[in-house]
Amino acid sequence: MDLSAAICSGLPDLAQFALTATLFLFCLTVIYGAIADVTTYTIPNWTSYGLALLFAVYALFAWDRTPVLLHVLLGLLVFTICIVFWKLRWLGGGDVKFVGAIALWMGPTMILSFTLLLALLSTGFVLILQFARKWNPYFQGSKWPWVVRNMVQKAKDDAVPYGLPAAMSALIILFLT
Repeated sequence: MDLSAAICSGLPDLAQFALTATLFLFCLTVIYGAIADVTTYTIPNWTSYGLALLFAVYALFAWDRTPVLLHVLLGLLVFTICIVFWKLRWLGGGDVKFVGAIALWMGPTMILSFTLLLALLSTGFVLILQFARKWNPYFQGSKWPWVVRNMVQKAKDDAVPYGLPAAMSALIILFLT
């Protein structure tokens, strides 16, 4: 092998760099969405729209390896189910868009794992908040971080920041598969 081939083989090509960059930005956006939801109980629209746009960029560079149509259909299915949950007042509108945008990324290989883990983590999160709500006076007078005290206080109004379990599910599934 000549020197130029050895040097070029060590450099990532543009497509691989773009795929890595979009996955990195996906992780950052998901983490930001979770932090925003926990601290403000609002997931900015740009996070969900940004995740969908990032998937479009990812699909452009991985078109040959990614069943894009299945990703879109499964993302729409999860989004539709979440809309039903929103109509039942189980989820907020930001959570619906956020989970739908994350589901777009999961595709046929990870969607079942993602939704099952999301259901488990969300259930555990709600149970912890309900338990903490019963002990609210102890939490409010304690030295727990303000974010925890705020979540316990808002749990009285049945407000749950589902962005946190959604982000945790997405990142766990992404890095385990």
